[in-house]
Amino acid sequence: MKRLYIVRHGAAQSSYEAGSDVARRLTPSGRERVRRVAEWLRVQPDMVPPQRIIASLAPRALETGEIITDVFGLSGDAFSKIRELYSGGANEYLNTLVKSLPDEVSCAMVVGHNPAVSELLASLTGAMAGDYRMRKGDAACVAFDVPDTGAWEEIYAAEGKLERYVIAAAV
Repeated sequence: MKRLYIVRHGAAQSSYEAGSDVARRLTPSGRERVRRVAEWLRVQPDMVPPQRIIASLAPRALETGEIITDVFGLSGDAFSKIRELYSGGANEYLNTLVKSLPDEVSCAMVVGHNPAVSELLASLTGAMAGDYRMRKGDAACVAFDVPDTGAWEEIYAAEGKLERYVIAAAV
C-alpha cells in the first residue's frame, strides 16, 4: 500500500520580520511543535515511516522537513527540496510528487504550504474542496490501494483513505 504524508510547515515569522514571504523561517515555538508532531508520529505502533521527504524551497518548509528527517533518523539523501512547491497548487504538488518519487518508495512525505496542502488532502481523499484546512504543523497520512512497489502514477486513479490526521496544537 502506498502512503503519502502531507504536512503543513510549522508556525513561522511574519513577512515583515523576515523581509519577504519566501524568506520566512520557523519560530522557536513552530520548531518545537513540528518536533512534537514528528516524535508523536514516530512512536505510534502502526506508524509506517516515510522513506522520502520532499519540501518546498521556502526556509519554513525546509526547516520543517529537516526536523522530521532528524526525528525519523533518515539520511540526507532521503530529503529533497523542490522549487515548484513554494507557489504551486494541489495539482502541481501531485504531479511533482509522482514525477519525483521512485516506485520502490512506498511511503513519502510532502511538506508545503496552504492552500495547496489542504487542497491536495481533499482531492486525494475525495473530499470537497474546503473540507480540510490544515493548520501550521498539522500532518495527515493518506493511504492508497496501490501495491508498495506499484507506480506512484497509479494514485491518480486511486481514491486515498485518510489514515491519520495529527493536529499540531494537540500533541
